[in-house]
Amino acid sequence: MDTSTPWGLLRHDLSARLIPIEFKNYERDEIGKEETNQTASYLKNDMGRLAIMCCNKLPNDSAHRYRNSIFSEYKKIVLFFTTAHLIEMLDMKDRGDDPAYFVVDSVEKFLIQHE
Repeated sequence: MDTSTPWGLLRHDLSARLIPIEFKNYERDEIGKEETNQTASYLKNDMGRLAIMCCNKLPNDSAHRYRNSIFSEYKKIVLFFTTAHLIEMLDMKDRGDDPAYFVVDSVEKFLIQHE
């Protein structure tokens, strides 16, 4: 496994063999604990410990707290990406950069804020 690449690093650090990505295109409803739990429930042993939830807006505080408790208890990470984050990743690709580095940076930011 080549940990010098972003996908190799994610595979090594989080056993991220497959990364479930769930889209929550909620306009009016809050994205909270239930939606975070649903995304985290896809993280079975064979999948790995990383999932991404794509949303029009950031989830509410209960979602963030629950995401932190999932990590504390199970060492599983659920990242919240907004439309703006996805656009940034597309811009990175257009510039010739690898958007996978955005995912790695997001994991590192999560780990820093969690401590």
